[in-house]
Amino acid sequence: MWRMLPREGVNAVRVVVSLLVAGEYAELETLTEGRRLSAADLAGAIEGRGLDLISPPEDAFDAVGATGVEGAPGGRPRFRVAFPLWTAQEGRSALNLYLTLTEVMDGVWTVELDRIGAPANGAP
Repeated sequence: MWRMLPREGVNAVRVVVSLLVAGEYAELETLTEGRRLSAADLAGAIEGRGLDLISPPEDAFDAVGATGVEGAPGGRPRFRVAFPLWTAQEGRSALNLYLTLTEVMDGVWTVELDRIGAPANGAP
């Protein structure tokens, strides 16, 4: 089910995107506890494409859509997010950042980086 991501979840996306744009891959690996993507994986996904990430416009964060995921631990909210990346070469890029966010306590979210890439099978 698609719905708007809560403000705290949007803030988590904002932090991840800013670290990615800054090339702080080791910091992102630490933040996500290395689940799914390592610092080397992140560097390869970005630098291997020869693109220069830039910060998205602020309004890109105004309507972060998410798909709810059933069966999160403790019944807490869990969402999958596809957030568009921006590059100096393209503006809004064909690349998306795919994340899973889980609220672990009120207002506190964990982030898993699922992948960076173009939408698969027509997905956003």
